Amino acid sequence: MEKQTINAPGHNLPEPLTISLDSTINELMQVIASIKPADFNRLPQPGSWTPAQHLEHLRLSLQGAVSTLNGPVKVTPRSPDQYVDAIKGIFLDFDAKYPAAPTLIPDDKDYDKASLRDELSSVSEKLKEIVRNQDLTGTCLAPEFTGIGLLTRLEWAAVAIYHAYRHVHKLNAIVQDFTTSAGS
Repeated sequence: MEKQTINAPGHNLPEPLTISLDSTINELMQVIASIKPADFNRLPQPGSWTPAQHLEHLRLSLQGAVSTLNGPVKVTPRSPDQYVDAIKGIFLDFDAKYPAAPTLIPDDKDYDKASLRDELSSVSEKLKEIVRNQDLTGTCLAPEFTGIGLLTRLEWAAVAIYHAYRHVHKLNAIVQDFTTSAGS
Protein backbone atom coordinates (compact mmCIF):
# COMPACT_ATOMS: atom_id res chain seq x y z
CA MET A 1 0.00 0.00 0.00
CA GLU A 2 1.19 3.46 -0.85
CA LYS A 3 2.10 5.45 2.28
CA GLN A 4 1.24 8.88 0.86
CA THR A 5 -1.48 10.59 2.87
CA ILE A 6 -3.89 13.31 1.95
CA ASN A 7 -2.47 16.68 2.98
CA ALA A 8 -5.74 18.31 4.03
CA PRO A 9 -6.39 18.90 7.74
CA GLY A 10 -8.13 15.97 9.40
CA HIS A 11 -7.11 13.54 6.67
CA ASN A 12 -4.69 10.85 7.65
CA LEU A 13 -6.13 7.92 5.72
CA PRO A 14 -3.78 6.75 2.99
CA GLU A 15 -5.09 8.14 -0.26
CA PRO A 16 -5.72 4.81 -2.06
CA LEU A 17 -7.87 3.61 0.85
CA THR A 18 -9.87 6.86 0.83
CA ILE A 19 -10.48 6.41 -2.88
CA SER A 20 -11.46 2.76 -2.23
CA LEU A 21 -14.04 3.89 0.33
CA ASP A 22 -15.81 6.23 -2.10
CA SER A 23 -15.53 3.78 -4.97
CA THR A 24 -16.84 0.83 -2.96
CA ILE A 25 -19.82 2.76 -1.61
CA ASN A 26 -20.64 3.99 -5.13
CA GLU A 27 -20.41 0.42 -6.46
CA LEU A 28 -22.60 -0.79 -3.60
CA MET A 29 -25.32 1.72 -4.48
CA GLN A 30 -25.07 0.75 -8.17
CA VAL A 31 -25.45 -2.96 -7.44
CA ILE A 32 -28.44 -2.29 -5.17
CA ALA A 33 -30.06 -0.34 -8.02
CA SER A 34 -29.41 -3.24 -10.41
CA ILE A 35 -31.23 -5.83 -8.28
CA LYS A 36 -34.72 -6.42 -9.66
CA PRO A 37 -37.46 -6.12 -7.03
CA ALA A 38 -38.52 -9.73 -7.69
CA ASP A 39 -34.95 -10.90 -6.99
CA PHE A 40 -34.25 -8.80 -3.89
CA ASN A 41 -35.52 -11.40 -1.39
CA ARG A 42 -34.94 -14.42 -3.67
CA LEU A 43 -32.50 -17.19 -2.73
CA PRO A 44 -29.91 -17.64 -5.47
CA GLN A 45 -29.36 -21.22 -4.31
CA PRO A 46 -30.37 -23.35 -1.32
CA GLY A 47 -28.39 -22.58 1.83
CA SER A 48 -27.25 -19.15 0.64
CA TRP A 49 -28.40 -15.63 1.45
CA THR A 50 -30.73 -13.50 -0.60
CA PRO A 51 -29.37 -10.22 -1.97
CA ALA A 52 -31.36 -8.48 0.77
CA GLN A 53 -29.73 -10.63 3.46
CA HIS A 54 -26.25 -9.82 2.08
CA LEU A 55 -27.13 -6.13 2.32
CA GLU A 56 -28.55 -6.46 5.84
CA HIS A 57 -25.36 -8.30 6.88
CA LEU A 58 -23.33 -5.47 5.40
CA ARG A 59 -25.49 -2.83 7.11
CA LEU A 60 -24.96 -4.53 10.47
CA SER A 61 -21.23 -4.77 9.80
CA LEU A 62 -20.90 -1.11 8.80
CA GLN A 63 -22.87 -0.04 11.89
CA GLY A 64 -20.44 -2.07 13.97
CA ALA A 65 -17.50 -0.41 12.22
CA VAL A 66 -18.91 3.05 12.93
CA SER A 67 -19.38 2.12 16.59
CA THR A 68 -15.84 0.70 16.82
CA LEU A 69 -14.30 3.73 15.09
CA ASN A 70 -16.13 6.05 17.50
CA GLY A 71 -15.03 3.99 20.50
CA PRO A 72 -12.08 4.42 22.84
CA VAL A 73 -8.52 4.00 21.59
CA LYS A 74 -5.01 3.81 22.98
CA VAL A 75 -1.71 4.95 21.53
CA THR A 76 -0.48 2.55 18.85
CA PRO A 77 3.08 1.27 19.39
CA ARG A 78 3.40 0.10 15.75
CA SER A 79 2.67 1.36 12.26
CA PRO A 80 -1.08 2.15 12.20
CA ASP A 81 -1.43 0.45 8.82
CA GLN A 82 0.57 -2.68 9.67
CA TYR A 83 -2.30 -5.08 9.01
CA VAL A 84 -4.04 -3.33 6.08
CA ASP A 85 -2.47 -5.58 3.45
CA ALA A 86 -3.37 -8.70 5.45
CA ILE A 87 -6.97 -7.46 5.83
CA LYS A 88 -7.16 -6.73 2.11
CA GLY A 89 -5.86 -10.22 1.34
CA ILE A 90 -8.42 -11.86 3.61
CA PHE A 91 -11.46 -10.07 2.21
CA LEU A 92 -10.43 -10.03 -1.43
CA ASP A 93 -9.77 -13.77 -1.52
CA PHE A 94 -13.12 -14.51 -3.15
CA ASP A 95 -12.54 -18.26 -3.09
CA ALA A 96 -12.30 -18.34 0.71
CA LYS A 97 -15.46 -18.81 2.77
CA TYR A 98 -15.81 -17.30 6.24
CA PRO A 99 -18.60 -17.74 8.77
CA ALA A 100 -20.41 -14.56 9.72
CA ALA A 101 -20.15 -13.41 13.32
CA PRO A 102 -23.41 -14.26 15.12
CA THR A 103 -24.23 -10.56 15.57
CA LEU A 104 -23.93 -10.03 11.80
CA ILE A 105 -26.24 -12.82 10.64
CA PRO A 106 -29.29 -11.30 8.93
CA ASP A 107 -32.79 -12.33 9.91
CA ASP A 108 -34.53 -14.76 7.57
CA LYS A 109 -37.25 -12.42 6.38
CA ASP A 110 -38.21 -10.21 3.47
CA TYR A 111 -36.56 -6.78 3.44
CA ASP A 112 -37.75 -3.56 1.85
CA LYS A 113 -35.26 -2.54 -0.84
CA ALA A 114 -35.67 1.24 -0.50
CA SER A 115 -35.44 1.18 3.30
CA LEU A 116 -32.36 -1.04 3.32
CA ARG A 117 -30.68 1.07 0.62
CA ASP A 118 -31.37 4.23 2.61
CA GLU A 119 -30.03 2.69 5.84
CA LEU A 120 -26.87 1.55 4.03
CA SER A 121 -26.44 4.98 2.53
CA SER A 122 -26.82 6.63 5.93
CA VAL A 123 -24.33 4.36 7.72
CA SER A 124 -21.92 4.69 4.78
CA GLU A 125 -22.01 8.48 5.10
CA LYS A 126 -21.23 8.17 8.83
CA LEU A 127 -18.28 5.93 7.98
CA LYS A 128 -17.01 8.40 5.37
CA GLU A 129 -17.21 11.27 7.86
CA ILE A 130 -15.29 9.32 10.50
CA VAL A 131 -12.45 8.29 8.21
CA ARG A 132 -12.10 11.80 6.89
CA ASN A 133 -12.21 13.62 10.22
CA GLN A 134 -10.88 11.39 13.01
CA ASP A 135 -7.33 10.53 13.92
CA LEU A 136 -7.13 6.97 12.64
CA THR A 137 -3.79 6.07 14.21
CA GLY A 138 -5.14 4.94 17.60
CA THR A 139 -5.68 1.28 18.44
CA CYS A 140 -9.32 0.44 19.15
CA LEU A 141 -9.77 -1.23 22.53
CA ALA A 142 -12.40 -3.63 21.19
CA PRO A 143 -13.27 -5.80 19.41
CA GLU A 144 -10.38 -8.02 18.36
CA PHE A 145 -10.12 -9.12 14.75
CA THR A 146 -9.92 -12.92 14.56
CA GLY A 147 -6.39 -14.08 13.86
CA ILE A 148 -4.83 -10.63 14.25
CA GLY A 149 -6.01 -9.04 17.49
CA LEU A 150 -6.62 -5.36 18.20
CA LEU A 151 -6.68 -3.09 15.16
CA THR A 152 -6.19 0.62 14.67
CA ARG A 153 -9.00 2.83 13.43
CA LEU A 154 -7.21 2.87 10.08
CA GLU A 155 -7.24 -0.93 9.95
CA TRP A 156 -10.91 -1.11 10.99
CA ALA A 157 -11.68 1.33 8.17
CA ALA A 158 -9.91 -1.11 5.84
CA VAL A 159 -12.01 -3.97 7.25
CA ALA A 160 -15.19 -2.01 6.51
CA ILE A 161 -14.10 -1.13 2.99
CA TYR A 162 -12.80 -4.52 1.92
CA HIS A 163 -15.66 -6.39 3.57
CA ALA A 164 -18.12 -4.15 1.71
CA TYR A 165 -16.24 -4.74 -1.53
CA ARG A 166 -16.38 -8.50 -0.95
CA HIS A 167 -20.18 -8.28 -0.76
CA VAL A 168 -20.39 -5.99 -3.79
CA HIS A 169 -18.46 -8.67 -5.69
CA LYS A 170 -20.82 -11.39 -4.42
CA LEU A 171 -23.94 -9.35 -5.19
CA ASN A 172 -22.73 -8.65 -8.73
CA ALA A 173 -22.27 -12.41 -9.21
CA ILE A 174 -25.79 -13.08 -7.87
CA VAL A 175 -27.32 -10.45 -10.16
CA GLN A 176 -25.46 -11.98 -13.10
CA ASP A 177 -26.69 -15.46 -12.15
CA PHE A 178 -30.27 -14.22 -11.88
CA THR A 179 -29.96 -12.51 -15.29
CA THR A 180 -28.46 -15.62 -16.89
CA SER A 181 -31.08 -17.96 -15.41
CA ALA A 182 -33.89 -15.63 -16.53
CA GLY A 183 -32.61 -15.85 -20.10
CA SER A 184 -32.51 -19.66 -20.09
